[in-house]
Amino acid sequence: MEQLTSSGPSRIGIGIFDYEHREIVAAIVEVQAAVEAGRDRSVTGPLLLKLAHRTEAHFQSEEAMMASSKYPGAKLHAMKHQRLLEQLSAFLARYSRDNSTLDRYSLNFLRDWCNTHIQSDDLNFGRWLNEHGKR
Repeated sequence: MEQLTSSGPSRIGIGIFDYEHREIVAAIVEVQAAVEAGRDRSVTGPLLLKLAHRTEAHFQSEEAMMASSKYPGAKLHAMKHQRLLEQLSAFLARYSRDNSTLDRYSLNFLRDWCNTHIQSDDLNFGRWLNEHGKR
């Protein structure tokens, strides 16, 4: 399985968001490594929860900046955030309820979503902020 690296494509040119992206990528890498190493649910569960919390906190800070800067793409961007949070919630619920493990699909989804979202939606937002003097 292809992995993200914590030095991967997480820069959009806005310091706080670049930092938060690196934290999210690092959390995904931790989850992937634990799952691939066959670590017990007592390890992978908290890592998945940490990823969910970091992602939610990041989305809140990003959406607050979108609102305060009057970013024209805010509504669509926030809808994409909401869909990912719903997917993460479903992963967590299934993981807890069914005593299941994280599968390749779930890990690939998280990795691909993160890469795609940062490289397109967040990069566009970062460019817009930089063009409008926000840092």
